[in-house]
Amino acid sequence: MIRMKFKYFYQLFLTQFIILFIACLMIGLLISHFMKDYLYEAQVSDLTAYGEEISKDVQNMSSHETGNPVLQTYQQILGVKNIHYVIFDDTAAIIYPQTHRPLPPDFHLKTDEWKELQEGKTVSTLVDTRFTDQLTRVSIPIEKNGEFAGGIMLTSPISGTEKVIGKINWYVFYTILISITIALILSAIIAKLQVNRFRKLSSATKEVIKGNYSVRLKESSIDEIGALAGDFNKMTQTLEESAIEIERQEKRRRQFIADVSHEMRTPLTTISGLTEGLVNDIIPKSETDRCIALIDTEARRLARLVNENLDYERIRSNQIQLHKTTFAAHEFLDIIKDQLQLTAEDKGDRIIVDTRESVQIFADYDRLMQVFINIVKNSIQFTENGTITLSARQEYKETIFEISDTGIGMDESEVEQIWDRFYKADMSRTSTKFGESGIGLSIVKQLISYHDGEVSVHSMAGEGTTFTIKLPFFADNDGDK
Repeated sequence: MIRMKFKYFYQLFLTQFIILFIACLMIGLLISHFMKDYLYEAQVSDLTAYGEEISKDVQNMSSHETGNPVLQTYQQILGVKNIHYVIFDDTAAIIYPQTHRPLPPDFHLKTDEWKELQEGKTVSTLVDTRFTDQLTRVSIPIEKNGEFAGGIMLTSPISGTEKVIGKINWYVFYTILISITIALILSAIIAKLQVNRFRKLSSATKEVIKGNYSVRLKESSIDEIGALAGDFNKMTQTLEESAIEIERQEKRRRQFIADVSHEMRTPLTTISGLTEGLVNDIIPKSETDRCIALIDTEARRLARLVNENLDYERIRSNQIQLHKTTFAAHEFLDIIKDQLQLTAEDKGDRIIVDTRESVQIFADYDRLMQVFINIVKNSIQFTENGTITLSARQEYKETIFEISDTGIGMDESEVEQIWDRFYKADMSRTSTKFGESGIGLSIVKQLISYHDGEVSVHSMAGEGTTFTIKLPFFADNDGDK
Protein backbone atom coordinates (compact mmCIF):
# COMPACT_ATOMS: atom_id res chain seq x y z
CA MET A 1 0.00 0.00 0.00
CA ILE A 2 1.45 3.35 -1.08
CA ARG A 3 0.95 6.22 1.34
CA MET A 4 0.74 9.71 -0.05
CA LYS A 5 3.07 12.21 1.56
CA PHE A 6 1.51 15.30 3.06
CA LYS A 7 4.25 17.87 2.61
CA TYR A 8 5.33 19.89 5.61
CA PHE A 9 4.74 23.11 3.67
CA TYR A 10 1.08 22.26 3.19
CA GLN A 11 0.80 21.16 6.81
CA LEU A 12 2.06 24.54 7.99
CA PHE A 13 -0.05 26.45 5.48
CA LEU A 14 -3.26 24.53 6.25
CA THR A 15 -2.73 24.76 9.99
CA GLN A 16 -2.21 28.50 9.84
CA PHE A 17 -5.22 28.91 7.54
CA ILE A 18 -7.51 27.01 9.93
CA ILE A 19 -6.24 28.99 12.93
CA LEU A 20 -6.71 32.30 11.10
CA PHE A 21 -10.16 31.32 9.82
CA ILE A 22 -11.41 30.27 13.25
CA ALA A 23 -9.90 33.37 14.89
CA CYS A 24 -11.43 35.72 12.31
CA LEU A 25 -14.79 33.94 12.50
CA MET A 26 -14.84 34.32 16.27
CA ILE A 27 -13.83 37.98 16.01
CA GLY A 28 -16.58 38.60 13.42
CA LEU A 29 -19.24 36.95 15.56
CA LEU A 30 -18.09 38.82 18.65
CA ILE A 31 -18.11 42.17 16.80
CA SER A 32 -21.57 41.46 15.37
CA HIS A 33 -22.95 40.47 18.76
CA PHE A 34 -21.31 43.46 20.43
CA MET A 35 -22.66 45.92 17.86
CA LYS A 36 -26.15 44.46 18.12
CA ASP A 37 -26.10 44.81 21.91
CA TYR A 38 -24.55 48.24 21.68
CA LEU A 39 -27.13 49.58 19.20
CA TYR A 40 -29.95 47.99 21.19
CA GLU A 41 -28.71 49.65 24.38
CA ALA A 42 -28.35 52.96 22.52
CA GLN A 43 -31.91 52.65 21.23
CA VAL A 44 -33.18 51.82 24.70
CA SER A 45 -31.30 54.82 26.07
CA ASP A 46 -32.88 57.13 23.47
CA LEU A 47 -36.39 55.78 24.07
CA THR A 48 -35.92 56.09 27.83
CA ALA A 49 -34.83 59.72 27.48
CA TYR A 50 -37.86 60.54 25.31
CA GLY A 51 -40.20 58.69 27.64
CA GLU A 52 -38.93 60.53 30.71
CA GLU A 53 -39.51 63.88 29.02
CA ILE A 54 -43.06 62.89 28.08
CA SER A 55 -43.63 61.52 31.58
CA LYS A 56 -42.83 64.92 33.13
CA ASP A 57 -45.48 66.63 30.99
CA VAL A 58 -48.08 63.91 31.60
CA GLN A 59 -47.63 64.15 35.39
CA ASN A 60 -48.64 67.86 35.20
CA MET A 61 -51.79 67.12 33.20
CA SER A 62 -55.23 66.14 34.44
CA SER A 63 -56.85 62.99 33.13
CA HIS A 64 -59.06 64.93 30.71
CA GLU A 65 -56.05 66.68 29.13
CA THR A 66 -54.64 63.58 27.43
CA GLY A 67 -55.46 65.12 24.08
CA ASN A 68 -53.07 67.93 24.87
CA PRO A 69 -51.34 69.31 21.73
CA VAL A 70 -48.02 68.79 23.52
CA LEU A 71 -48.48 65.06 23.30
CA GLN A 72 -49.42 65.29 19.65
CA THR A 73 -46.32 67.37 19.01
CA TYR A 74 -44.22 64.68 20.67
CA GLN A 75 -45.85 62.10 18.44
CA GLN A 76 -45.12 64.07 15.31
CA ILE A 77 -41.48 64.65 16.26
CA LEU A 78 -40.89 61.04 17.28
CA GLY A 79 -42.79 59.73 14.27
CA VAL A 80 -40.09 61.18 12.06
CA LYS A 81 -37.69 58.81 13.86
CA ASN A 82 -40.16 55.95 13.49
CA ILE A 83 -40.83 55.99 17.22
CA HIS A 84 -44.39 55.57 18.52
CA TYR A 85 -45.69 55.80 22.04
CA VAL A 86 -48.86 55.17 24.01
CA ILE A 87 -49.90 56.25 27.49
CA PHE A 88 -51.82 53.77 29.63
CA ASP A 89 -53.38 53.97 33.08
CA ASP A 90 -52.94 51.75 36.10
CA THR A 91 -55.30 49.16 34.57
CA ALA A 92 -53.18 48.89 31.38
CA ALA A 93 -55.87 50.70 29.35
CA ILE A 94 -54.62 53.08 26.68
CA ILE A 95 -55.52 56.72 27.44
CA TYR A 96 -53.42 58.24 24.66
CA PRO A 97 -54.26 58.17 21.88
CA GLN A 98 -57.77 58.41 23.35
CA THR A 99 -59.10 54.93 22.61
CA HIS A 100 -59.42 53.56 26.15
CA ARG A 101 -58.78 50.11 24.82
CA PRO A 102 -56.39 47.63 26.48
CA LEU A 103 -52.84 47.18 25.24
CA PRO A 104 -52.68 44.97 22.16
CA PRO A 105 -51.33 41.43 22.66
CA ASP A 106 -47.90 42.27 21.13
CA PHE A 107 -47.46 45.05 23.66
CA HIS A 108 -48.84 43.23 26.67
CA LEU A 109 -46.55 43.45 29.67
CA LYS A 110 -45.69 40.28 31.46
CA THR A 111 -46.51 39.92 35.13
CA ASP A 112 -42.96 40.45 36.30
CA GLU A 113 -42.55 43.45 33.95
CA TRP A 114 -45.84 45.00 35.20
CA LYS A 115 -44.67 44.49 38.77
CA GLU A 116 -41.34 46.23 38.07
CA LEU A 117 -43.24 49.10 36.42
CA GLN A 118 -45.49 49.47 39.48
CA GLU A 119 -42.34 49.63 41.61
CA GLY A 120 -41.22 52.68 39.60
CA LYS A 121 -38.68 50.89 37.42
CA THR A 122 -38.14 51.37 33.70
CA VAL A 123 -38.71 48.16 31.73
CA SER A 124 -37.06 47.48 28.34
CA THR A 125 -37.35 44.42 26.14
CA LEU A 126 -37.07 43.16 22.57
CA VAL A 127 -40.45 42.14 21.17
CA ASP A 128 -41.24 39.81 18.26
CA THR A 129 -44.46 41.01 16.63
CA ARG A 130 -47.03 38.96 14.79
CA PHE A 131 -45.54 40.24 11.52
CA THR A 132 -42.12 38.79 12.47
CA ASP A 133 -40.67 42.27 12.86
CA GLN A 134 -38.75 43.05 16.04
CA LEU A 135 -39.38 46.12 18.15
CA THR A 136 -37.48 47.71 20.95
CA ARG A 137 -39.98 48.44 23.70
CA VAL A 138 -39.40 50.71 26.68
CA SER A 139 -42.00 51.22 29.42
CA ILE A 140 -41.64 54.14 31.87
CA PRO A 141 -43.86 54.48 34.96
CA ILE A 142 -46.00 57.58 35.65
CA GLU A 143 -46.61 58.56 39.23
CA LYS A 144 -49.09 61.07 40.64
CA ASN A 145 -49.08 62.04 44.27
CA GLY A 146 -46.53 59.34 44.90
CA GLU A 147 -48.71 56.57 43.57
CA PHE A 148 -48.52 54.51 40.39
CA ALA A 149 -50.87 56.05 37.83
CA GLY A 150 -49.88 54.23 34.66
CA GLY A 151 -47.04 54.42 32.21
CA ILE A 152 -45.66 55.38 28.85
CA MET A 153 -44.68 52.70 26.34
CA LEU A 154 -42.34 53.69 23.50
CA THR A 155 -41.60 51.37 20.58
CA SER A 156 -39.20 51.55 17.70
CA PRO A 157 -38.58 48.88 15.05
CA ILE A 158 -35.03 47.61 14.91
CA SER A 159 -35.01 47.29 11.13
CA GLY A 160 -32.83 50.37 10.94
CA THR A 161 -30.53 48.90 13.55
CA GLU A 162 -30.36 45.64 11.63
CA LYS A 163 -29.36 47.55 8.52
CA VAL A 164 -26.56 49.28 10.44
CA ILE A 165 -25.43 45.94 11.89
CA GLY A 166 -25.59 44.34 8.45
CA LYS A 167 -23.48 47.10 6.98
CA ILE A 168 -20.96 46.77 9.85
CA ASN A 169 -20.90 43.00 9.32
CA TRP A 170 -20.02 43.50 5.66
CA TYR A 171 -17.24 45.89 6.59
CA VAL A 172 -15.98 43.37 9.15
CA PHE A 173 -16.25 40.58 6.55
CA TYR A 174 -14.22 42.50 3.96
CA THR A 175 -11.67 43.52 6.58
CA ILE A 176 -11.29 39.93 7.78
CA LEU A 177 -11.10 38.64 4.20
CA ILE A 178 -8.30 41.09 3.35
CA SER A 179 -6.54 40.33 6.65
CA ILE A 180 -6.73 36.56 6.04
CA THR A 181 -5.39 37.00 2.50
CA ILE A 182 -2.44 39.09 3.67
CA ALA A 183 -1.82 36.75 6.63
CA LEU A 184 -1.88 33.67 4.38
CA ILE A 185 0.56 35.26 1.95
CA LEU A 186 2.91 36.01 4.85
CA SER A 187 2.30 32.51 6.26
CA ALA A 188 3.15 30.96 2.91
CA ILE A 189 6.40 32.95 2.75
CA ILE A 190 7.33 32.00 6.33
CA ALA A 191 6.37 28.34 5.75
CA LYS A 192 8.49 28.31 2.59
CA LEU A 193 11.46 29.72 4.51
CA GLN A 194 11.03 27.11 7.26
CA VAL A 195 10.71 24.28 4.75
CA ASN A 196 13.86 25.49 2.97
CA ARG A 197 15.73 25.33 6.29
CA PHE A 198 14.57 21.73 6.76
CA ARG A 199 15.57 20.92 3.18
CA LYS A 200 19.06 22.25 3.85
CA LEU A 201 19.23 20.11 6.97
CA SER A 202 18.00 17.08 5.02
CA SER A 203 20.52 17.73 2.24
CA ALA A 204 23.34 18.12 4.77
CA THR A 205 22.28 14.87 6.47
CA LYS A 206 22.47 13.04 3.13
CA GLU A 207 26.01 14.41 2.66
CA VAL A 208 26.95 13.03 6.08
CA ILE A 209 25.49 9.64 5.10
CA LYS A 210 27.75 9.73 2.04
CA GLY A 211 30.73 10.31 4.33
CA ASN A 212 31.16 14.05 3.78
CA TYR A 213 31.70 15.32 7.34
CA SER A 214 32.89 18.77 6.30
CA VAL A 215 29.34 19.99 5.57
CA ARG A 216 28.13 22.82 7.84
CA LEU A 217 24.82 24.65 8.31
CA LYS A 218 24.22 28.31 9.08
CA GLU A 219 23.65 28.63 12.83
CA SER A 220 21.08 30.90 14.46
CA SER A 221 19.93 31.55 18.02
CA ILE A 222 16.48 32.75 16.93
CA ASP A 223 14.65 29.43 17.24
CA GLU A 224 14.99 25.67 17.79
CA ILE A 225 15.87 25.03 14.13
CA GLY A 226 18.86 27.35 14.48
CA ALA A 227 19.87 25.52 17.66
CA LEU A 228 19.44 22.21 15.81
CA ALA A 229 21.77 23.51 13.10
CA GLY A 230 24.33 24.30 15.80
CA ASP A 231 24.03 20.75 17.22
CA PHE A 232 24.32 19.35 13.69
CA ASN A 233 27.53 21.33 13.13
CA LYS A 234 28.96 20.03 16.41
CA MET A 235 28.08 16.49 15.34
CA THR A 236 29.69 16.83 11.91
CA GLN A 237 32.76 18.48 13.44
CA THR A 238 33.10 15.58 15.88
CA LEU A 239 32.61 13.07 13.05
CA GLU A 240 35.16 14.89 10.90
CA GLU A 241 37.69 14.89 13.73
CA SER A 242 36.97 11.21 14.38
CA ALA A 243 37.36 10.38 10.70
CA ILE A 244 40.66 12.24 10.56
CA GLU A 245 41.83 10.44 13.70
CA ILE A 246 40.70 7.06 12.33
CA GLU A 247 42.53 7.73 9.09
CA ARG A 248 45.63 8.81 11.02
CA GLN A 249 45.45 5.70 13.21
CA GLU A 250 44.90 3.51 10.16
CA LYS A 251 48.00 4.95 8.50
CA ARG A 252 49.98 4.28 11.66
CA ARG A 253 48.53 0.78 11.90
CA ARG A 254 49.58 0.01 8.34
CA GLN A 255 53.01 1.46 9.00
CA PHE A 256 53.20 -0.51 12.24
CA ILE A 257 52.28 -3.76 10.48
CA ALA A 258 54.85 -3.05 7.77
CA ASP A 259 57.52 -2.28 10.39
CA VAL A 260 56.70 -5.34 12.51
CA SER A 261 56.60 -7.54 9.42
CA HIS A 262 59.99 -6.19 8.42
CA GLU A 263 61.37 -6.63 11.93
CA MET A 264 60.05 -10.19 12.12
CA ARG A 265 61.22 -11.06 8.63
CA THR A 266 64.81 -10.09 9.44
CA PRO A 267 65.28 -12.37 12.49
CA LEU A 268 63.27 -15.17 10.85
CA THR A 269 65.48 -14.98 7.75
CA THR A 270 68.60 -14.98 9.94
CA ILE A 271 67.36 -17.92 12.06
CA SER A 272 66.28 -19.86 8.98
CA GLY A 273 69.61 -19.28 7.19
CA LEU A 274 71.75 -20.15 10.19
CA THR A 275 69.67 -23.24 11.01
CA GLU A 276 69.93 -24.46 7.43
CA GLY A 277 73.70 -23.85 7.49
CA LEU A 278 74.10 -25.82 10.73
CA VAL A 279 71.93 -28.70 9.52
CA ASN A 280 73.76 -28.98 6.19
CA ASP A 281 77.23 -28.50 7.77
CA ILE A 282 77.79 -25.40 5.63
CA ILE A 283 78.92 -23.35 8.62
CA PRO A 284 82.40 -24.29 9.98
CA LYS A 285 82.49 -25.93 13.42
CA SER A 286 84.48 -22.97 14.75
CA GLU A 287 81.50 -20.66 14.00
CA THR A 288 78.84 -22.94 15.54
CA ASP A 289 78.77 -21.25 18.94
CA ARG A 290 78.54 -17.80 17.40
CA CYS A 291 75.70 -18.94 15.12
CA ILE A 292 73.76 -20.44 18.04
CA ALA A 293 74.23 -17.23 20.02
CA LEU A 294 72.96 -15.21 17.05
CA ILE A 295 69.94 -17.51 16.68
CA ASP A 296 69.20 -17.01 20.38
CA THR A 297 69.47 -13.21 20.03
CA GLU A 298 67.13 -13.10 17.04
CA ALA A 299 64.64 -15.47 18.74
CA ARG A 300 64.58 -13.17 21.78
CA ARG A 301 63.99 -10.23 19.48
CA LEU A 302 61.00 -12.02 17.93
CA ALA A 303 59.66 -12.87 21.37
CA ARG A 304 59.97 -9.24 22.44
CA LEU A 305 57.98 -8.02 19.43
CA VAL A 306 55.22 -10.57 20.00
CA ASN A 307 55.10 -9.98 23.76
CA GLU A 308 54.85 -6.22 23.37
CA ASN A 309 51.75 -6.61 21.20
CA LEU A 310 50.14 -9.25 23.40
CA ASP A 311 50.91 -7.16 26.47
CA TYR A 312 49.30 -4.10 24.97
CA GLU A 313 46.08 -5.96 24.11
CA ARG A 314 45.83 -7.42 27.64
CA ILE A 315 46.46 -4.01 29.20
CA ARG A 316 44.06 -2.22 26.86
CA SER A 317 41.24 -4.71 27.59
CA ASN A 318 41.89 -4.55 31.36
CA GLN A 319 42.84 -8.23 31.56
CA ILE A 320 45.77 -7.77 33.92
CA GLN A 321 45.86 -7.81 37.71
CA LEU A 322 48.26 -5.66 39.68
CA HIS A 323 50.08 -7.10 42.69
CA LYS A 324 51.13 -4.02 44.61
CA THR A 325 53.89 -4.13 47.20
CA THR A 326 56.13 -1.61 48.92
CA PHE A 327 59.81 -1.58 47.86
CA ALA A 328 62.80 0.76 47.86
CA ALA A 329 63.11 3.21 44.97
CA HIS A 330 66.95 3.25 45.09
CA GLU A 331 67.30 -0.53 44.61
CA PHE A 332 64.62 -0.50 41.90
CA LEU A 333 66.33 2.22 39.86
CA ASP A 334 69.73 0.58 40.30
CA ILE A 335 68.38 -2.62 38.72
CA ILE A 336 67.10 -0.65 35.73
CA LYS A 337 70.50 1.02 35.41
CA ASP A 338 72.27 -2.36 35.49
CA GLN A 339 69.93 -3.87 32.87
CA LEU A 340 70.35 -1.02 30.37
CA GLN A 341 73.91 0.10 31.09
CA LEU A 342 75.44 -1.81 28.19
CA THR A 343 72.77 -0.53 25.82
CA ALA A 344 73.47 3.03 26.95
CA GLU A 345 77.22 2.61 26.58
CA ASP A 346 76.73 1.55 22.96
CA LYS A 347 75.40 5.09 22.36
CA GLY A 348 78.04 6.72 24.53
CA ASP A 349 75.38 7.51 27.16
CA ARG A 350 75.64 7.46 30.95
CA ILE A 351 72.81 6.46 33.32
CA ILE A 352 72.72 8.22 36.70
CA VAL A 353 70.50 7.26 39.66
CA ASP A 354 69.66 10.16 41.98
CA THR A 355 67.43 9.26 44.96
CA ARG A 356 67.57 8.84 48.72
CA GLU A 357 67.53 5.36 50.20
CA SER A 358 64.47 6.27 52.29
CA VAL A 359 62.22 6.78 49.25
CA GLN A 360 59.65 3.99 48.97
CA ILE A 361 57.37 2.85 46.12
CA PHE A 362 53.92 1.27 46.37
CA ALA A 363 53.26 -0.47 43.03
CA ASP A 364 53.30 -3.71 41.04
CA TYR A 365 57.05 -4.37 40.80
CA ASP A 366 57.04 -6.19 37.44
CA ARG A 367 54.67 -3.78 35.72
CA LEU A 368 56.52 -0.73 37.01
CA MET A 369 59.76 -2.30 35.80
CA GLN A 370 58.14 -2.63 32.37
CA VAL A 371 57.20 1.07 32.49
CA PHE A 372 60.70 2.26 33.35
CA ILE A 373 62.41 -0.07 30.86
CA ASN A 374 60.20 1.35 28.10
CA ILE A 375 60.87 4.97 29.04
CA VAL A 376 64.61 4.56 29.58
CA LYS A 377 64.98 2.66 26.30
CA ASN A 378 63.13 5.52 24.64
CA SER A 379 65.59 7.99 26.19
CA ILE A 380 68.58 5.94 25.07
CA GLN A 381 67.16 5.73 21.56
CA PHE A 382 67.15 9.52 21.16
CA THR A 383 70.25 10.39 23.18
CA GLU A 384 73.82 10.10 21.96
CA ASN A 385 76.91 10.82 24.10
CA GLY A 386 74.62 12.23 26.76
CA THR A 387 73.22 11.60 30.22
CA ILE A 388 70.05 9.87 31.39
CA THR A 389 69.09 10.66 34.99
CA LEU A 390 66.69 8.53 37.04
CA SER A 391 65.46 10.36 40.15
CA ALA A 392 62.80 9.73 42.79
CA ARG A 393 61.50 11.70 45.77
CA GLN A 394 58.83 11.21 48.39
CA GLU A 395 56.09 13.77 48.86
CA TYR A 396 52.82 13.76 50.78
CA LYS A 397 51.02 10.51 49.89
CA GLU A 398 52.86 10.09 46.58
CA THR A 399 56.17 9.10 45.04
CA ILE A 400 57.44 11.24 42.16
CA PHE A 401 59.87 9.97 39.51
CA GLU A 402 61.68 11.87 36.80
CA ILE A 403 63.51 10.28 33.84
CA SER A 404 65.52 13.05 32.15
CA ASP A 405 67.79 12.85 29.13
CA THR A 406 69.97 15.29 27.21
CA GLY A 407 68.87 13.95 23.83
CA ILE A 408 67.43 15.52 20.74
CA GLY A 409 64.06 16.26 22.39
CA MET A 410 60.73 16.71 20.62
CA ASP A 411 58.61 19.54 19.31
CA GLU A 412 55.04 20.23 20.52
CA SER A 413 53.30 18.15 17.85
CA GLU A 414 55.34 15.06 18.75
CA VAL A 415 54.74 15.47 22.50
CA GLU A 416 50.97 15.35 21.90
CA GLN A 417 51.22 12.12 19.89
CA ILE A 418 53.78 9.95 21.69
CA TRP A 419 51.07 8.21 23.76
CA ASP A 420 49.20 6.99 20.66
CA ARG A 421 49.53 3.27 20.10
CA PHE A 422 50.94 3.29 16.57
CA TYR A 423 52.92 6.50 16.81
CA LYS A 424 56.59 6.15 15.92
CA ALA A 425 59.09 8.98 16.00
CA ASP A 426 60.91 10.02 12.86
CA MET A 427 63.52 7.24 12.57
CA SER A 428 65.63 9.39 10.27
CA ARG A 429 66.67 11.26 13.42
CA THR A 430 68.27 8.15 14.96
CA SER A 431 69.83 4.89 13.82
CA THR A 432 68.95 2.80 16.90
CA LYS A 433 66.31 0.11 16.92
CA PHE A 434 64.93 0.29 20.44
CA GLY A 435 61.19 0.86 20.70
CA GLU A 436 60.71 0.50 16.97
CA SER A 437 57.25 -1.04 17.29
CA GLY A 438 55.80 2.27 18.48
CA ILE A 439 53.61 0.83 21.25
CA GLY A 440 55.95 1.11 24.26
CA LEU A 441 54.80 4.51 25.54
CA SER A 442 51.16 3.60 24.96
CA ILE A 443 51.69 0.65 27.34
CA VAL A 444 53.37 3.02 29.80
CA LYS A 445 50.36 5.34 29.95
CA GLN A 446 47.91 2.45 30.44
CA LEU A 447 49.94 0.86 33.24
CA ILE A 448 50.38 4.13 35.12
CA SER A 449 46.64 4.72 34.81
CA TYR A 450 45.96 1.32 36.38
CA HIS A 451 48.19 2.39 39.28
CA ASP A 452 45.92 5.47 39.73
CA GLY A 453 48.95 7.56 38.86
CA GLU A 454 49.86 10.24 36.36
CA VAL A 455 52.53 10.43 33.68
CA SER A 456 53.51 13.56 31.78
CA VAL A 457 56.32 14.65 29.50
CA HIS A 458 58.12 17.92 28.98
CA SER A 459 60.38 18.29 25.97
CA MET A 460 61.87 20.87 23.63
CA ALA A 461 63.64 20.17 20.36
CA GLY A 462 67.41 20.03 20.93
CA GLU A 463 67.11 20.37 24.73
CA GLY A 464 66.21 16.86 25.87
CA THR A 465 63.13 15.25 27.40
CA THR A 466 61.83 14.69 30.93
CA PHE A 467 59.17 12.12 31.84
CA THR A 468 57.45 12.67 35.19
CA ILE A 469 55.56 9.86 36.92
CA LYS A 470 53.44 10.36 40.07
CA LEU A 471 52.28 7.28 41.97
CA PRO A 472 50.07 7.35 45.09
CA PHE A 473 51.79 5.90 48.14
CA PHE A 474 49.82 4.11 50.87
CA ALA A 475 52.21 1.92 52.78
CA ASP A 476 49.48 0.15 54.74
CA ASN A 477 47.53 -0.85 51.61
CA ASP A 478 49.86 -3.60 50.40
CA GLY A 479 48.07 -6.11 48.29
CA ASP A 480 46.41 -6.79 44.98
CA LYS A 481 44.33 -4.48 42.93
